[in-house]
Amino acid sequence: MKIKKDGHYAWTIMAAAILMKIGAGALMASTGNFITPIVQDLGISATAFSSIVSIEAVGMALFYTTAAKYLTEKKIGLVMGIAYMAEAIGVGLMSVYTKAWMFYLSAAVIGVSQAFTGYVAFPILINMWFKKDAGSVLGTIMAVSSAAGVVFGQLSAMLIVGTGWRLAYIVLAVLGFAFTVPVALRLIKSPQEVGCNAYGEGELLANDGSSGIKAANESWGLTRKEAFAQLAFWLAWGTCLCYSLGSGGSGYITSFLTLELGQTITYAARVGLFSSIGGILSSIILGRINDKYGVKAGLVYGAVCVISGTAILLLSYSNPLFSIPAAFIIGLGGSMYTVQAPLIARNVIGEKYYSDVWSVMMVANSLIGGGLYSSWALFYDIGGSFKGTFIFSATFFILAIVMGFTAVNLSQKYKPHHTATEE
Repeated sequence: MKIKKDGHYAWTIMAAAILMKIGAGALMASTGNFITPIVQDLGISATAFSSIVSIEAVGMALFYTTAAKYLTEKKIGLVMGIAYMAEAIGVGLMSVYTKAWMFYLSAAVIGVSQAFTGYVAFPILINMWFKKDAGSVLGTIMAVSSAAGVVFGQLSAMLIVGTGWRLAYIVLAVLGFAFTVPVALRLIKSPQEVGCNAYGEGELLANDGSSGIKAANESWGLTRKEAFAQLAFWLAWGTCLCYSLGSGGSGYITSFLTLELGQTITYAARVGLFSSIGGILSSIILGRINDKYGVKAGLVYGAVCVISGTAILLLSYSNPLFSIPAAFIIGLGGSMYTVQAPLIARNVIGEKYYSDVWSVMMVANSLIGGGLYSSWALFYDIGGSFKGTFIFSATFFILAIVMGFTAVNLSQKYKPHHTATEE
């Protein structure tokens, strides 16, 4: 575990995170393509089987704060390794189930496990190891996550057709385990465990020669109690909620094409692929923008992509081909929830107590965003059109700019003079 003279262990952490996100792609592919074969084979309803998604979401949300505590106070690699192991076992067990309620057991295990390996865990890990270039690193990791989702989505379909859904679950569980558990247990460590500063910390401390451990104790940040007393925090949280809600609109592009415009499922799937490609690029671009130009530039970037993409998508009523560039452009703004939200939270509340505060924010982000996702379809159910869905979605990105800019501006008033105290 010694650090090379010409490198920094933070880059090992980044490489390990990428490998774990690849493995997570296999574990996350446990629902989509499996709905039809399982419903047909076991005779259960699509709604009953799809409920595992809601169970997983609730499981994650309820354990976010616990996860943040364990990830920061215990050996982070051990915690993530055990969680990934449980998640892989949960997916593998799905191969032997015969009743809907059995899948719910795995869903609960997977959901709780993902609280320790998902939206909270990786921002905490990156915040722990990167004091500069955090946006680019997080963006790259999330880009790999998106790409892995696309690849394993296709692979799961091939496995289901070629070997059946039961063996497909086993293959995905084994692949997920192989890419995550050994990597987490062997490579994922805190700077204190390795005995070095976080990347970029030496530059920040060049003038006073402080050690990494001292820097960790002196880094700036609001405690949860202090954050709740600041308007800037609530506006930053509101910005995150806007992205959680607004990002749901893009999920209805394929339904818009098939249900409203009468296009084939094949064409809609092709358009969805362009959206996925845009999402992969979005994470990388957004991370770089935040590092080079700041979080305000990231807010503007997301709004421009989604608003312009939505305007082009509405032209699909006259020609469905407009949906292809529209989906790609909307996809370019698709990482605002996974990349921009944690970055603006870190900017407003600071680094020292980030894991504690961010885990609380993610409880509401997940419950509200996931819980209200299905309500976007009401525009079509009531009015027969998804136009309102897409316009409403774009509106949240506009609100995010207003709230985000205000939050960052207000936070400047207390940042230079604040010295956080333990609760």
